[in-house]
Amino acid sequence: MKVLVTGGTGFLGRRVVAELIANPAVEQVRLLVRGGASRERFPKTVEFAPGDVTDRLSLVRACQGCDAILHAAALVKILAPTKDFDRINVEGIKNALTAAESAGLSRFLYVSSFMALGPTEGGPGGVLDESAGSTESGDRTWINDYERTKTLADRIARQAIAQGAPVSVVYPGVIYGPGELTEGNIVVRHLLDLAHRRLPALLGKPERRWNYVHVEDVARGVVAALEHPPGGRYVLGGENVLQADFYRTFEELSGIRAPRWRMPDAVAKLFGAADKTLARLRKKTPQLTPDLVEVYRHDWAYSSEHAKAELGYRSRPLKKGLEGTIAWLRESGQWPSPKVAKR
Repeated sequence: MKVLVTGGTGFLGRRVVAELIANPAVEQVRLLVRGGASRERFPKTVEFAPGDVTDRLSLVRACQGCDAILHAAALVKILAPTKDFDRINVEGIKNALTAAESAGLSRFLYVSSFMALGPTEGGPGGVLDESAGSTESGDRTWINDYERTKTLADRIARQAIAQGAPVSVVYPGVIYGPGELTEGNIVVRHLLDLAHRRLPALLGKPERRWNYVHVEDVARGVVAALEHPPGGRYVLGGENVLQADFYRTFEELSGIRAPRWRMPDAVAKLFGAADKTLARLRKKTPQLTPDLVEVYRHDWAYSSEHAKAELGYRSRPLKKGLEGTIAWLRESGQWPSPKVAKR
């Protein structure tokens, strides 16, 4: 199988590419890369096709000679124009589906997000799976443009499946682990903020549950879904963990005390609005925004039982995954010295 990958230079994308290369059923891996994207630290066997998901013709050219497309490209930014989210996340999947159809590809795997399924506090037992959400427009209050556009893109993928296209969809949980410190690697960036004492307070309630999953487990699940007959949709999650337990685990593994004060939502949103405005003026990434405060106000707990049954999907416990992640941060020199951590 020859596979075209979009988004292969990102945090999850690089792990997926590594899994594809190691898979004996995959003969060739080709990455769609923009002009400014890094082509470093990839094996020599990887092919590069210049292009962009917003450029349909470049996708059509890149698909030539391939059997499948793994569409993982997405705009994952804390601060970006609304039109860019629509252009990349929504129009991007439309372009990719059109290119795959014109090239006669036999498989199309779309990497969605847990956010496309929505917050889970209203679900049975406070947990949702891939059956959540809808292909209908419906009434939904969007937290941010990322959630909105990933949901719209998911609806497009579901419609394609309903129309008989060879499409599958995966929904990773809150991904963490060693890798690129992109804005999508929110958990590791948060660990570093905690370790370097950059956070005066925590957000949200301690009883909120989030589904944390290691990037390597997601990558294996993505490749398993690509190999499986098309038409399925799968949550690729990990352990559903109380926020209180997340910070307890962090303290146990790091020896660093997490903040004890939790900032009230209203206060946090005021600080977030100010930080967002200042970041725009300075053309930097804000540390806090009203959107992020709203994310922490919800549960994001999911079940991966369908993926376990059909794909043989497995994920490691959070404690084990965080232990390895912190060890990697120490080895790479990103973790603070003991003197700094004890301040």
